[in-house]
Amino acid sequence: MASAVVLDYADDLYLWTSDPPTLTPFPVRSRSVPPELLERIRPLARDGHLAANSASTAAAISAALGREVPLATVGEWRASRGALPSEDPRVERARQLRLARSALERALRTPEEILITLAREEERVERTVGREARAAESFLPVEETSIVEYARRWTDVRASLDQHHAALEAVVHEHARAVVPNLSAVVGARTAARLVAEAGGVSALARMRAPRIQLLGSRRRPSAERGPRYGLLFRADGMADVPPGRRGAYARSLAALAAIAVRADATTHASISRALVARRDRRIVQLRGRRG
Repeated sequence: MASAVVLDYADDLYLWTSDPPTLTPFPVRSRSVPPELLERIRPLARDGHLAANSASTAAAISAALGREVPLATVGEWRASRGALPSEDPRVERARQLRLARSALERALRTPEEILITLAREEERVERTVGREARAAESFLPVEETSIVEYARRWTDVRASLDQHHAALEAVVHEHARAVVPNLSAVVGARTAARLVAEAGGVSALARMRAPRIQLLGSRRRPSAERGPRYGLLFRADGMADVPPGRRGAYARSLAALAAIAVRADATTHASISRALVARRDRRIVQLRGRRG
């Protein structure tokens, strides 16, 4: 039985038929299937002799024809692929790079990847702001010299950088509350965003156990000499309300609540933040009331 395969190759579409073996190119001028190709393949699809070499091409043709177009079999794929014209390796490399860049851009458009990118950028900008502030403390402008004018311009730059950081932090908070609302309510939006960025994604963070979340972002391994380590949770909501000697216990409790929150954000998407925040606040009251 004669068969036909629509091939997506080198930014164009080709129609290959087995009997007689022919290959007809159809230049693609837009994202839609060329009308000339639709006219050729309409009777083939009606008789069930049409297939496509990729899922995206099959979906586009199925939508245009209003009927299901299957993927080509292995034999059809090999025969049709062998009929395609050879292409300059440099042209093929450029095309593959374009396809890879397009796929990467599609992946980076997801809300989760946007949150990760913004969280990492906010952390970088915060380090820059802190570094400039520390440098300014040790900088001594000498009166009646050009250093005074330089110090004034540097002050303006630092003020502009502070404004940029504040605006970026507000955007991070907004995205964190949208992507991980439960986790943001429990530990704070900025801490939640940094936890997701450090883990590499919401799903990766949801697979972590509470002790791992507690140490996530810690630069050194915990030891008896240094005491408990908190990692990114050191700056979580409520940490400043706990006595320094009790912050390790609070970090353990908060990590357990964070693990529950992020699993809900990654799976059920149910809103459980109110109960978790209430448990967090009760734990803060307990730790503040303890002695020793």
